[in-house]
Amino acid sequence: MKSLLGIIGGMGTQATACFYEMLHSLQSVAAEQEYIDVLLYSMPSIPDRTAYITGQSSESPLGSLTHAAQILESSGVSCIALPCATSHFFYSELAASVNIPILNMLDETAYYAEEQGFKKVCLLATDGTLRGGFFQAAFKKRGIEVITPAEGIQADIMDMIYEIKRGEAVSPDALSAIISKARDDGAETVVLGCTELCVIADSAKIYCDSINTLQVLAEASIAFCKKGIVK
Repeated sequence: MKSLLGIIGGMGTQATACFYEMLHSLQSVAAEQEYIDVLLYSMPSIPDRTAYITGQSSESPLGSLTHAAQILESSGVSCIALPCATSHFFYSELAASVNIPILNMLDETAYYAEEQGFKKVCLLATDGTLRGGFFQAAFKKRGIEVITPAEGIQADIMDMIYEIKRGEAVSPDALSAIISKARDDGAETVVLGCTELCVIADSAKIYCDSINTLQVLAEASIAFCKKGIVK
């Protein structure tokens, strides 16, 4: 029986749309029937992950995430993709709530960076992701050093992320400048550790000097559904 990919989307909606487009563009098929089957549950009502992790909100996203995962499982999906880096703060509890694999975008990204031979990366992500430390831990397991932006640059990154979440346009030039600064500071590459940043990069076709985590997750999703491969 053909595998069915489940997606917990809506965090945010543009990132989810970008992820689905990547799933399409990364597959080479002779007929449309060869594309992987996908079941998307877009749930933008999931509480803000960064606000919870940083103590600005007491409303945990875990209940909503678990609900979405269990709905997808009951609908027959083979595995689940979670195109939101910050939500991986809850990965262990979420994975334990279902009996199907949940692809780990952070581990997949760290594995990709290791494959490319990177030893030092700059992580651009939400305050919640940086505060949680779970992305840094994934790289540390593979012997990769992680640096993060200075406070002022981090504030600019957060502004970009939430502008995209509100559906506003963001100039890719600002992201390009941050990537260049990170390279000047000694990073071998920059990890776009928030899927909203991936949206900006994809819209401007910014591929040099950065790792697009949405693309990494899309490739991992396709590999699982077509070959049952999890790194």
